[in-house]
Amino acid sequence: MKLGSLRKVAIIAVLSPSAQSLPATNAQPALRLPPDGQQHSVTLTWKASSSHVPGYNVYRKAKSEKEYRKVNSSLVEGLTYTDNNVKSGSTYQYAVRSVDAEGHESINSQEFTVVIP
Repeated sequence: MKLGSLRKVAIIAVLSPSAQSLPATNAQPALRLPPDGQQHSVTLTWKASSSHVPGYNVYRKAKSEKEYRKVNSSLVEGLTYTDNNVKSGSTYQYAVRSVDAEGHESINSQEFTVVIP
C-alpha cells in the first residue's frame, strides 16, 4: 500500500465515565473528568479508516508539549483505546493515525483535548 493511499482517521468520541462536556474551542471537543479522587482514564473511539489497515497508533501530548508521543505499546487493532496513564490537573491532546501493512502512518486525525481535574 502506498503512503498516499492511507486515509485520515476520524475520532468520533472521547469518553470517560461521568464525563462532562466543555465548550469546544477551534472545533476541538473538550471533556472534563469528574473530580472524584479516583484514578482517571481517557477512552478514545474512532471510525475505521476507509483504507483497509491492520491497526492504529494513538498519540498524546500535554498542553506544554509541542510534539505528540505514541502512547500505545503495540498496534491497536480495534477502534478504541483507553489511556490509563493520565495525571490529575493535566490537559492532553490526542490524535490517532492509521497504519498500513508496511508500517506507514496516515496524517493525524482531528485533535481532541481532555482536561483531567
